[in-house]
Amino acid sequence: MIRVAIADDQELVRDGFSLILRSQPDIQVAAEVADGRQLLDAVRRDSRIDLALVDIRMPVLDGLAATRELAGIPHAPDVIIVTTFDDDTYVLDAIAAGARGFLLKRCSARDLIAAVRAVEAGEAILSAEVTGAVLERIRSTGPATGVDLTPYRLTARETDVLTLIGSGLNNDEIARQLHLSMSTVKTHVANVLAKTGSRDRVRAAILAIKAGLSR
Repeated sequence: MIRVAIADDQELVRDGFSLILRSQPDIQVAAEVADGRQLLDAVRRDSRIDLALVDIRMPVLDGLAATRELAGIPHAPDVIIVTTFDDDTYVLDAIAAGARGFLLKRCSARDLIAAVRAVEAGEAILSAEVTGAVLERIRSTGPATGVDLTPYRLTARETDVLTLIGSGLNNDEIARQLHLSMSTVKTHVANVLAKTGSRDRVRAAILAIKAGLSR
């Protein structure tokens, strides 16, 4: 059972997320709160919360600040930032704060449920709508720095996969591009993350861009 906390200052949003998540047999809504401070209090009271859906703009303590503070709490839940704001600066701030995912509130119920399950399974997710903008922003900060990938001992196929991650492709798109099965792609992605020490594919994408691999 995935136990989820919902932090949003709009009651209608909290109710909507709760209704969607409670419809799933493997997801339980453990807490619904209106600001970041209440979220921290809920997590301290309940160490069994696995994941938090967190809005960025909230009173008392905003979502980014709450995410940073959560990192200092033992057994803190993973965080998915869910917001109406698709400005890529928010995405980068959310990643820097330790969030494992970023979704726009206009995402479908299916995407929300899939994101919760993916992050709980150890993946990191970005809304398809903002992935390209994030990677483009990283590219625009300057030319590739020529990061040497030799110490990571990537195979040729793993390098191909890292290149496509850096181009913003998801696993399904990588599978089609390289004519591989999904299970094979997932294995290659896992190996890339492990070998490069990347906590998630966002950081792997940044590495690819800095190494000049992304297309």
